[in-house]
Amino acid sequence: MLSAKLGGKLDKYIVRCLPKNISPNTYTLLGLVVTVIASLFLAFGYFTIGGFFIFFAGFFDMADGAIARTTGRTSEFGGFLDSVIDRYGDLFFFFGLCFHYYHVRDAFLLFCTLFTIAGSLLTSYTRARAEIFLNHKCNIGLIERPERIILLGIGALFNLFTYIIPILAILSNLTVFQRIYYVWRKT
Repeated sequence: MLSAKLGGKLDKYIVRCLPKNISPNTYTLLGLVVTVIASLFLAFGYFTIGGFFIFFAGFFDMADGAIARTTGRTSEFGGFLDSVIDRYGDLFFFFGLCFHYYHVRDAFLLFCTLFTIAGSLLTSYTRARAEIFLNHKCNIGLIERPERIILLGIGALFNLFTYIIPILAILSNLTVFQRIYYVWRKT
């Protein structure tokens, strides 16, 4: 999983691109605005443009934490806000795709996108619950948000959703079951 491997290693590069006087929470909210724009492009089938906005939104998702860590402005509320906005972001991306696949009458990709929504939300939920029960980090699983965003962006840029969405559906839900199994074995 990318977030566990990269952690804050990219912070110094990200921070160079951005003004540091803007609060991390502002970057979080700006990322949500960019996410909504990306979602609208996805909804109306402008996948390539949507893909650029997906990666732009992903940059903001990294920027908020990078700014917070390098300027000493981390906070519990900031972490909470980032997590909630990430869930909204996932929903916006996938609702945009659901809208598109409903209107082009692609039942298979609509179903896969709905299944991906379930997996992406439950990936976060099972991690949070596992960490409460186990009282330590739960980094178990094949795919988390950074990987989902990268795959989603690639799928949009290169019009590969026919392959990417089913892969996301499978991997995100496998991650949920990996975490369920992990907690079961640890308790």
